[in-house]
Amino acid sequence: MKIDYDSLSEGQNIDEVKRIPSRDKVLRFLGATWMWGDQFLYPDAAARIGLPGPIVPGPMKHAYLQQYLNQWLSGSGIIRRLQISHRRPDVHDAEITLGATITRLHTDNGVRIIELEVYIDNQDDERSVRGSATIAFQ
Repeated sequence: MKIDYDSLSEGQNIDEVKRIPSRDKVLRFLGATWMWGDQFLYPDAAARIGLPGPIVPGPMKHAYLQQYLNQWLSGSGIIRRLQISHRRPDVHDAEITLGATITRLHTDNGVRIIELEVYIDNQDDERSVRGSATIAFQ
């Protein structure tokens, strides 16, 4: 369903989505991107560097947020920018919540723009990723 830009408002929350980055999904991501590191695979290696367990790679969480925004947009807009900051690790097989809030609606050279705060919360409702996105609305 296409989004009606005129029905959006600043401060509006976008419906959250729950995901579980399973070990299998992490392994597939690592293989597809040729991104390797023991902290993503082995509990002992993660523990040696102070992590609670094997972690979800940052680029995978970035991809989750990009997919989340594209699904919300349903072809109504194009992501011009997605910038995130990792605040704490997320571990395999633990539910995460992806969400966004509209922070600004404006026009730039005749293009309708949506500015968003984006985030990922871990299973303990702690914000593990904070960021922002700029959408050019079609």
